Amino acid sequence: MASFFSKDRLQRHFPGSVILGAVAALMLFAAPSFGMGPDDEKCLACHKNAMEKPLANGETLSLQIHDQKFGSSVHAMFGCAACHSDIDASKHPSAVMPIESKRAFSVERSKVCATCHTDQATQWSHGVHAALVKAGNPIAPVCTSCHKPHEVTKGAAQAMDTVPCKTCHSEIFDAYSKSVHGVLRGAGLTQAPLCFSCHGAHDVKVPTEGAGLKNTCFGCHKDAEAKHATWLPNSQLHFKVVACVACHSPKAHRKVDLVLYQGNDKDGTSRPLGVPAFEGSHDSTKTGPAGLDAMTLFNVLASLNKPGVEHKTAIRGRLTVASGVEAHQLTTADQAISNCATCHKAGAEAFQSVSISVAGPGGIPEHYDVSKDALRSVLSLNSIGGFYAIGGTRVTLLDALLVLMLMVGFGLPALHLIIRFLAARPGDKQNQTPKEK
Repeated sequence: MASFFSKDRLQRHFPGSVILGAVAALMLFAAPSFGMGPDDEKCLACHKNAMEKPLANGETLSLQIHDQKFGSSVHAMFGCAACHSDIDASKHPSAVMPIESKRAFSVERSKVCATCHTDQATQWSHGVHAALVKAGNPIAPVCTSCHKPHEVTKGAAQAMDTVPCKTCHSEIFDAYSKSVHGVLRGAGLTQAPLCFSCHGAHDVKVPTEGAGLKNTCFGCHKDAEAKHATWLPNSQLHFKVVACVACHSPKAHRKVDLVLYQGNDKDGTSRPLGVPAFEGSHDSTKTGPAGLDAMTLFNVLASLNKPGVEHKTAIRGRLTVASGVEAHQLTTADQAISNCATCHKAGAEAFQSVSISVAGPGGIPEHYDVSKDALRSVLSLNSIGGFYAIGGTRVTLLDALLVLMLMVGFGLPALHLIIRFLAARPGDKQNQTPKEK
């Protein structure tokens, strides 16, 4: 049976998407009560005990398999040889079987998962976790990071107490568990979103600020735009430049994020890669507020949009929250911010913190601080285009031009009437002929 389950043979003769079902059917046909066979019992006779292997980098790898947990797992029906076809039982344990590190072992063993789980492996390869692995991140999750291969049970990843995401994202998960979504999920409402509902299970995405996050929320809250339109002035513009979490996480610190996006992308969710490093692009000897200044932002756009560039890069300002933890502190609708003055007043808190974001590995935004004074500069018109908040973002030159236009628009006609009145002679009306009157 072990030779039939060899990885090479399975890959050569069967499509990955049907292997799992085919193997299950054969196991059911071969034995009245399927489960672990004699060969598997031999493996567990040793591996159910506390066993360890020293690795090349000084780490120690546990080789212990809890026999009862494995026996009740979804993989028990396939036996040990299905995944460990590289092991020759007659020569095991091998005198030499070098393993560099725990991480190297996990990455290598995860390739075996793709033998049966081809769809999930393909999805993973397109997600942020795979991008981080390729970028050399030493803790980016692979299959075995989230799924203990000898203890996998159906539906375990969908329960709050066993969801694997909290292993790495503990602070975010803690914030989520106290949010309206987490409270509902914890109370047993399975329709309430869990991590994978918004981010995906294997093709993990990053719902970023603005349009990306808005579209994620609209996946469930399909009538949100229509409901907001009944009370929120210019609701479409608000949805375009204000992230949902900016209002629905009322205790969060809000900020303006200047998002670099390619001009052919109307939603502003496509961030160009290869953006020049910001650290060396401004004069650090200048005194004043910390962060990139308006001239630096102007020069960044100029460097990205050189003559001959097909898709121009622009900057779009969006109002969002300061951290991923705060983005998960969502509350009920009746507690969300609905007071216009929160943002539309002089010195509004949201406009005291400014950043610019570029695309990192897997689309994870990388943020750089920007001086809040940059929002008040005429050089930053491209940076704040679309969300000039009255009282919040103040461009002094724009305000002066607006006053001047009002003075010219109303003043000139008034001045003209005054001059005509003063220039008219008192006897003009009396000397008018009947026809003139």
